[in-house]
Amino acid sequence: MAELSCGHTQHLRHQPPWQSRAWVLDPAQRIEKIGQPFACGWCAQASVSDNLGD
Repeated sequence: MAELSCGHTQHLRHQPPWQSRAWVLDPAQRIEKIGQPFACGWCAQASVSDNLGD
């Protein structure tokens, strides 16, 4: 689970064909992703999440 800078959280799983994130299966590749930008699907849809304040 990633905590995004916008305040939302995102599960990052590898579940083909829906989500192709093979890097989650390799510990070294997962470490390389820490701190890298990741687009928030909630923000892209202009949705409000229960984990954000007013």
